[in-house]
Amino acid sequence: MPWYHIHYESLNQIRFYASIDAAYLDHFAQEKWSTRIKKCNIKPLNSKYLERFLIEVLKGLEAGLTLQDVLGYIGNQGQKSNLALVAQGIKGELSNGTHFNQCFKQLIDKSLIGYCDLFLEQSTAEQLLSHLSILYSQIYQLRSWIKRIQKSLVYPFFVVQFSLLIWLTSQLFDVKSTFEQFEVTFIYTMITLVQLGILFFLQSGLAIALIERYLSAFRLNKLFNLLNASLSTGNHLQNALMVLPTNFNNKQIKQELLLVYYHLRLGDSYLESFPSYWFPKESLLALEASCHTGNILRAIESAAHIHKQRWQRTLKLIETICPLIGLIVAGIFVTKALISIYLPLLNMN
Repeated sequence: MPWYHIHYESLNQIRFYASIDAAYLDHFAQEKWSTRIKKCNIKPLNSKYLERFLIEVLKGLEAGLTLQDVLGYIGNQGQKSNLALVAQGIKGELSNGTHFNQCFKQLIDKSLIGYCDLFLEQSTAEQLLSHLSILYSQIYQLRSWIKRIQKSLVYPFFVVQFSLLIWLTSQLFDVKSTFEQFEVTFIYTMITLVQLGILFFLQSGLAIALIERYLSAFRLNKLFNLLNASLSTGNHLQNALMVLPTNFNNKQIKQELLLVYYHLRLGDSYLESFPSYWFPKESLLALEASCHTGNILRAIESAAHIHKQRWQRTLKLIETICPLIGLIVAGIFVTKALISIYLPLLNMN
């Protein structure tokens, strides 16, 4: 839904409406005939900017300020920045009685909307600080995994670039035809663009979607992380399972979550409802015990801990493999450079 700048006398607000006609009709119905409205371009917050926004809000709330005061402060810090516009938009909607979660969801990336319904949907003013803290911890953790992969690529990318420059220099001095020089330069440029593309890819949300699609360790860690965090806010298990599919792109996990939800709605036991591979080792025993006690929290916490350890091991493996691949690629080009340098000397001998 689009956002609009509303100017009426001394009042300036940012609100969202279905269209500019709906905005004018709403204000004319209140007899605000001198209202001026123009469209406001607010970019939805991705995980990076959402994390930054949440940090600012949490700092203010923890300092004892009200949410309106915090949003007002952020909105006045560089009024043309996207974060400032987001703060102004939320403040404008809250002042007109809109629920925080309802307007907040309009301002973040579609892939993150499910997080709002898990942690903020029923938040009261007293719960908001706690729920925003949980939301921040989840977004921070999601980004920290990507940052770790990015850091593991910095060293191999540097080594590859250094070896490429050595190879490029040796080739440009060695080759004589313009076509060969162009070919060598083209190879260097393409490899550099691939490296930049990988870094850009990791910055985007596509990286998370790809990792989620192919790595079950990541999917299950994310699943139990979100489920455990949602239940800690007081959310009901069935409500959490109903919302969780919106946080995943993988079709298999989405289908399994829906099946678990409907099994529980039909009154089936926890052991019958949940896929057994979700609860490895001792967490499966805790799940069996929950069928008798009715308390599944221990089983979920145990499974969350096991899947976290598995994902950490997978992440460490990725961090180990990336430098090795980089060194292999660098070694190939350094070897080619050395051969091109010393081959004429060997031929002379």
